[in-house]
Amino acid sequence: MKKQKGMDRRDFIKASALGLAGVTTGLTTKPSFAELASETELPKIKGYRTLGRTGFKVSDIGIGTSRVYPIPVMNAILDAGVNYIDTAEGYGRGAAEKNIGEAIKGRDRKSLFITTKIQMRGVSSKEQVVEKVQQCLQRLQTDYVDCLMIPGPSTVQALKDENFHQGMNQLKKEGKVRFVGVSNHGSRMQGQGETMETVLLGAVDDGRFDVLLLIYNFLQKEAGEKILEAAAKKNIATTIMKSDPLGRYFQTKERVEQMKKEGQTIDERMQRNITRMEETGKKAESFIQKNNLKNPSEIKAAALKFVLNNPKVNTLNLAFNNFDDAQNYLKLSGSGLGKTEKNMLAAFEEGCGQLYCRHACGICESNCPHQVPVNTIMRYNHYFEANGSEKFAMEKYSKLKTPKADYCRNCAGLCEQSCPYGVPIQGLLNIAHAQLTLT
Repeated sequence: MKKQKGMDRRDFIKASALGLAGVTTGLTTKPSFAELASETELPKIKGYRTLGRTGFKVSDIGIGTSRVYPIPVMNAILDAGVNYIDTAEGYGRGAAEKNIGEAIKGRDRKSLFITTKIQMRGVSSKEQVVEKVQQCLQRLQTDYVDCLMIPGPSTVQALKDENFHQGMNQLKKEGKVRFVGVSNHGSRMQGQGETMETVLLGAVDDGRFDVLLLIYNFLQKEAGEKILEAAAKKNIATTIMKSDPLGRYFQTKERVEQMKKEGQTIDERMQRNITRMEETGKKAESFIQKNNLKNPSEIKAAALKFVLNNPKVNTLNLAFNNFDDAQNYLKLSGSGLGKTEKNMLAAFEEGCGQLYCRHACGICESNCPHQVPVNTIMRYNHYFEANGSEKFAMEKYSKLKTPKADYCRNCAGLCEQSCPYGVPIQGLLNIAHAQLTLT
């Protein structure tokens, strides 16, 4: 692989790691995005599902925009039939919403379902809620949003914020918001919240929420299946995030090798952490070889099909960074999960499941003597690795007011001892800290 123009060393390493997962990186000789858009014939969306009680026929593959995507890529995806877009005011400090606004220009607005989110921290009146939504509409260049979500409320009580609901009632009457939703991926800080399962089941019982955004994948399915079942009974729409738990093995291996290659100072405890991870990785690698799981892109496709195979899932939000992503993801629309793929995922879970720190889990956090917010840090690392949102992830990590993962370097590793899944989390946290601080 040649180094891309304008790409620094760490970006190049990142691109190489992503290549392991079947994502190709543009070389300096490749055509521009505009040229690619005119030459690229993408698969069309084959599956549409009713988005719960909203009644909207939504594409089974949706766009999740935690970052800004190239406009030609966005246009091509929308032309292929994708009609669900998820974003938030905080993604890129509004840049993601502006990006969407540019991409939807000239399109039939009624053919799209756009969801955005506003943070309620520091909001003390209905008027502030209304003003925040007005700003979202301006950035999106639209007269209304189809769904307005509360992102990541820490408790069921936080769902009942009357300023939010009074604002929603006013905006609905004005035709600026059609439906209300909530997203959740577990508590942000240790001991300061309830589980994703508790919060989203509370949203189902509340009755005022029309759309849920939750974590669900083949390695983390129990809580998601309970939420999906409860939502289906009340015809509440379900959208899925963090559906691909597979990058960890390949990216971890690459990162450990790179740390050694760079000659980074690795003290005795850190070396023990890495050794434990390498041992887990070797077991995973032998299992991959034994079961002929040599193509990461095939495993990733099966992982996404697992989510789509559940009829209670309405749409799956994915990150589209380039045309290769579009090719790889759109072709999964309307597809089922075959027996061979089920066996592949079962084999991967048995052999490699230990390298996946379950999002929204947090079981180990109460055993941390330093109160490191494991769930939050690993979520930021997911943004860095899986979403390609390196800058966003690093900014979020730098603003953490709690102890960071540098505390994990010389710790006794009580988190690992309490993990029911056997995840070498101490080592993963050390690597997360190194990536999120570029040290």
